[in-house]
Amino acid sequence: MSIVKQLEEWLSQKRTIQELKAKAKELGLAVKKQMTKSEVRKLIERYIERTKAVQPEEAEQSRPSSSTSSTGQIQTTPQPLKEDISIPDTYNKDKLVAMPVNPFWIHIYWDLSHANREFLKSQEVKKVVLRVYDVTFIEFDGTNAHRTFEVAIDILSTKNYYINVPMPGAHYLAELGYYDSNGNYKYLMRSNLCRVPVNSPSQSTRERWLDLRKRRRIVMPSEGMLTPIVERISGSVQGLEHLFRISSAGSISVIRLSGKGM
Repeated sequence: MSIVKQLEEWLSQKRTIQELKAKAKELGLAVKKQMTKSEVRKLIERYIERTKAVQPEEAEQSRPSSSTSSTGQIQTTPQPLKEDISIPDTYNKDKLVAMPVNPFWIHIYWDLSHANREFLKSQEVKKVVLRVYDVTFIEFDGTNAHRTFEVAIDILSTKNYYINVPMPGAHYLAELGYYDSNGNYKYLMRSNLCRVPVNSPSQSTRERWLDLRKRRRIVMPSEGMLTPIVERISGSVQGLEHLFRISSAGSISVIRLSGKGM
């Protein structure tokens, strides 16, 4: 009997969650403590489906090892198949994501469907570009951005890009587009709205707490200084004139200053 049939027959019987977790660990599957009985069962079922997809030659090589018990019966132990956990080169889906890194950098990554990937390699496309728009406090319609940044990219070898943005605390929008044979720009897809953090301490006077027992957020006024201290600054017209008057005679001429234009 093959491994798949043995597992299916074993799974068809009523099993406790402890038995299911033990079997999943025996098969080399990752089992978490908080997983429910149905989740562990689905984990084993997915393992069976992946095993069915294995080529017959590989399934033949992964037959269970046999051992003879004291009663003379042959006992078989299923050998776990190694799960393919490699990341595919593409998911063949159109996706463009912008993520903040710090106040002056954002990270952009993308994936393309097979149709768009072939289109961007066609003769209709002269150049593929990545655009970033500063859309802080505006409803972007494609033409009203505060500033626009553009960089040419090689769509065949590049799947992500780091952009140095000039304004902290701003909202940015990425766009993957191209120039056609006539030199006209056309966008292919747009990203989510990305807000970079500010590069200065927060001016908020509120404290935010998280009650772990009740699992709720608490926002309250800060117990510290709510009203900033008014500071005095030096450097008025009258003060500068007084400085000239008390200086040593002959070294600096006394000049009458007015407040106009100061």
